[in-house]
Amino acid sequence: MSNFLQVFYVLFSAVLVSLAIPNEIFLLGSPYIALIALIPFYIAISRCRSYGEAFWLSGLQIVAVHLISSFWLAFFKDFAVFTLGASALGTGFTGAVSGILLYMPFSQETAHTTMVELAGTDTRRIPLRIFWFAGVYTLYEWCKSNGFLGYPWGTLSSTAFRWKLLMQTADLAGTYGVTFLFALFSSVCAEGLLLISKLYKSPAPQNAFTAYRNSAAVCIVLFICAFIYGAVQYAVPRIPEKVLNTVMVQQNYNPWNAATDDETILLSEHLTENKINTFLKNGTQPDLVVWSEGILQHPFPYSANYYTKFPLDEPLSLFISRMNTPFIIGGSYLADAEKRSFNNAALLFDKTGTFRGSYGKIHLVPFAEVIPGIEYAWVRNLMQKVVGISAGWKAGDQYVYFDIPGRWAPDRQKPAVKVIPLNKSYQEQQADENTAPTVRVSTPVCFGDAFPDVCRPLFLNGSELFMNMTDDSWSLTNSAEYQHFIIASYRAIEYRTTLARSTNAGVSAVLDPAGRILAQMPLFTADSMAVPIPVYKRQITVYALLGNWLPWLLALLAACGVIYTASAIHRPADVPGERVLSGKKKKHHVKQPEKKHSYKKLTTY
Repeated sequence: MSNFLQVFYVLFSAVLVSLAIPNEIFLLGSPYIALIALIPFYIAISRCRSYGEAFWLSGLQIVAVHLISSFWLAFFKDFAVFTLGASALGTGFTGAVSGILLYMPFSQETAHTTMVELAGTDTRRIPLRIFWFAGVYTLYEWCKSNGFLGYPWGTLSSTAFRWKLLMQTADLAGTYGVTFLFALFSSVCAEGLLLISKLYKSPAPQNAFTAYRNSAAVCIVLFICAFIYGAVQYAVPRIPEKVLNTVMVQQNYNPWNAATDDETILLSEHLTENKINTFLKNGTQPDLVVWSEGILQHPFPYSANYYTKFPLDEPLSLFISRMNTPFIIGGSYLADAEKRSFNNAALLFDKTGTFRGSYGKIHLVPFAEVIPGIEYAWVRNLMQKVVGISAGWKAGDQYVYFDIPGRWAPDRQKPAVKVIPLNKSYQEQQADENTAPTVRVSTPVCFGDAFPDVCRPLFLNGSELFMNMTDDSWSLTNSAEYQHFIIASYRAIEYRTTLARSTNAGVSAVLDPAGRILAQMPLFTADSMAVPIPVYKRQITVYALLGNWLPWLLALLAACGVIYTASAIHRPADVPGERVLSGKKKKHHVKQPEKKHSYKKLTTY
């Protein structure tokens, strides 16, 4: 019965976490459910009888969350065996290992330590269990969201989109500060339930209750501080310095059925011209047009001539020239002619329709875009049999920026006192002010905007605007689009910069540095929008400066805890009436005092 209940607890927790993550019922997720989602999981881990049991239960919980919340990975055609299967195994194993760490404070629990704790003699283990669980769970989300197999969806931080004030703390600690707060709340609640079930046995419950109350108070104070900080940041007036008048196109085509790109290009041209005309009717010139990932099927630079002739109705190069506007379009770029390897790239065209350069996607989808061991014939043969291909993409090896001429924001802040350089006349200074400024645009392709390790270097090296180009249309689900969008929205807050997303099917939107949605297109609809994208003065935040300092700190503390626990396990037990020799307990006589003796406490922290 005990094993059945523990399995029930972890599965129930998995359902709660999946309901809190953006899903088909709650498209934006539910932070209220996230607050309590880990309570059953905490109780299940606390009742484990071995590290092995904690390993399997934790792995079961994580796999269940992954399968329920990311079921749409099965729609990735022939790659489903990798996108869903391999990702489930990868996240499941990471979660199972984290279960070993989660169990550590509970592994040292004995009838004696429980009696001492309930008697109020030593209550330090109560806050230890609470904060240890929250910290280790945060470490789990960090580990599973980074690296080759990184999967940043299905996290507690993705549940907070409705609580914009809480999300503002991301400029301090990234998404992991948000995860820690949610996990801490569940830990406090779960520990409280466990104490209630035991305190009736206590002769002096007030000490244990005081230790628990103090831990709960710390949790409440952290939440209050987070919301106060968020309210201040959310209310800060941010005045843009520049504006980039942009046409963003959402084609909504099926990437699996497109035999040629002519039809997609013609549709995109039609949607583009409509919104360029909108700008012109308002007396404004467009500065940039952006199409989504993977529109152009013929690789550059050798296909530049091809697009001067196709589509036949109006060749792409001629259309761009007629629009007299720079374009950024998703396509492929021949990175290595000898090995015939290609980048999944963002391609830049100037206003004459001339190809000017590309940015190759740096973080590739494992087992779909990049295949380990593909240089070996047997791997290529296996992939050919399983999914019908024998080669993948090549990762980009440099950070590339596109400097796009924009315009000054009409209400930008100007210096109170104008200082005219000695080598310039007043007329020359006025001419400089009237010169169109450039906006440094970075283009994290596909799910690149979900990874801080992609966006942080782009920002630190000068990016003023994140322009994501992605195609999640193959998922066929609203929840997949929103899961990607919400995780990406943290990048705007972490670096206090504008994030724009021009996608194939959604979510195509523009967000300001506080994560507010300034413009948005409906999901799975062929549409376009003309939006003046605000560009703000660059601000180096704590997170931009220090990166993932919180999980690194938690990893250091966890390592210290592991070392201490390991040393405590091998430390001889100093219990009256027993002595440990060569790992075996041997009785020896100890002179008993006349008064009642007290036991020496053996702690593991």
